[in-house]
Amino acid sequence: MFMLRILYICVSFLVSILVTNVWLFRFNKETPYRGGNATNMIEEFAAYGLDINIMYLVGTLKVIASIGLIVGLLKTKISVYSSLLMAILMTGAIYFHFKISDPAIKYLPSVLMLLCSIFIYFSSKRILKTN
Repeated sequence: MFMLRILYICVSFLVSILVTNVWLFRFNKETPYRGGNATNMIEEFAAYGLDINIMYLVGTLKVIASIGLIVGLLKTKISVYSSLLMAILMTGAIYFHFKISDPAIKYLPSVLMLLCSIFIYFSSKRILKTN
């Protein structure tokens, strides 16, 4: 159980930092993972056929989920909900990459964040059971 807690903490920090970095610090920067031929977040959501308001909603939810993952290290029940929200959002991201026929490299980060979110979800549920 000790190793599970350590891994849970590390993965929670990793997801939180990476997702926050994308939405707050790399928002207007080109990355190899942007959907279509987008060079920033606004162009990426346009490539998916999504409105700018949806982009801001998704970004807000991802940052809230990221904060929840950190808060969840102190209040484990919050991790359950935050990781579930993050997993849902990452599933949506993967869907939109598929929708526009992006190559696998473009949605690899979303897949990794989805897997990490699933791990956090089940780990936090297990930690709650043992407390």
